[in-house]
Formats: sequence, structure tokens, C-alpha cells
Amino acid sequence: MTCRINSSLRLLLSVALCCLAFHTMACTIIAVGKNASADGSVIISHTDCGPDCRIRVVHGRLFGPGELAPVHWGIQDIHRPLDDFGDVIGHIPQAERTFSYFHSAYPHMNEHQLAIAESTTSQRKELHLDLAVCKQIMTVEQAMAFALQRYTSAREATAFIGNLMSEYGFLPSCVGESETLVIGDTEEIWIFEVFSVGSDWEPGSGEPGAIWVAQRVPDDHALVVANWSIIKEVD
Repeated sequence: MTCRINSSLRLLLSVALCCLAFHTMACTIIAVGKNASADGSVIISHTDCGPDCRIRVVHGRLFGPGELAPVHWGIQDIHRPLDDFGDVIGHIPQAERTFSYFHSAYPHMNEHQLAIAESTTSQRKELHLDLAVCKQIMTVEQAMAFALQRYTSAREATAFIGNLMSEYGFLPSCVGESETLVIGDTEEIWIFEVFSVGSDWEPGSGEPGAIWVAQRVPDDHALVVANWSIIKEVD
């Protein structure tokens, strides 16, 4: 297993060196199970292709019965102030208590060491959404933030994100494509993939607003997910 990991890292380094002369947008996630790491740790790594690398702590809070949590569009927008999460495009029921977490373009870890990493992947053209007419509201980065606020277990966080996507509809925020997540706690890792369902989906129709699948990563495995690069030559 160690040889495989080292080979993958050498490959990633070679790709990085080849892209030095280009402006590139590409995310890569690496996950290592506790029986595949040298010290028994669960390891998750994420390189973020977006321009917003600012990190801030969103502190946990207590909320009253019946309160609603806003769903935002624009979490990744570097031009917004640090504590501006974007336009509010919907709401979901608020948790009674939320946990503190690190927030960035893709929120990544909470106070209980639940961690999530993201890589944009591709999907069929007929699944793409028309943002002018579609009614889906749940971006992957917003779902990540909600999960980190509410859960300590990778298994529960994975199911929660899937349910969010089904109920509120998956809204791609990165070039209109699908998303892959690895979700880990101190004991286990899950891999999660989600796809759109086209612009005709209606909330409350009884039809899921996303196509998604999740699987537990065996403890003695490691994985790498690298998305397609969006590259243009630097003048």
C-alpha cells in the first residue's frame, strides 16, 4: 500500500510541475484509511482550485425552536466580505445546537475532527441545470457546512448530505458539474458522489432532487480523486 501511495504522489508532483506555465483550476482529494497509514490515523487531504483560500472559524451556537437556517449561493465568491456567505436562496430547519467549524470556499473540519474534502467531477450534459429556471438550491459547499455544524460521525454526515440533496435539489456551483466528497472522522471514511437531475425537477414532487451514492472506504485502502483541470495558457 505504501508503494501505491508514493507512486500516486509522484504522479501528482509530475502533473503539478507540467502545469507551472499554466493557470489551472483543479481539485484533488486523497484519503487514507487508519490501517493504511503509518500511525493508524485517518487521513484526508484536499487541494482547492477556487480563488477563495481565506479560512475563518464559524463558532457553534444555540438556536430556538422553529428557527430556520439560510441556504446560500456565493460561498466561494472571493469578492464578498469575509463573513458574507452569499445570497440567501432558501431555508432549511435549523439545528438546536451547532458545532464550530473551519469555513472556507469548501468548509473542511469541525471541532470534533469530522472532516470533508471535495473534488468536482463530470456529469452527462442532459443532467446540467439552467440556473435561470431550475429550483434546486443545495450546493455541495453549503451541504458541507451544514454537515460540519451538525454531526460528529462520518457515517451520519454522509447520510445527511445525501438527504439534503434529495430533498432540496443538488445545485452545482463549479462549472455546472457533479461533485465527489470524502467524509471522515477519527475511525472511518466514506466516499460520496452526487449528480444533478436536470432543470425540470420540482420540490415536493416526491422525486429526488439529486442522484447520489455513497460507500465506506475500507480501513486498509487509500484513494485519490482528481478532477478534470480547467486550464488556459498564461500569456
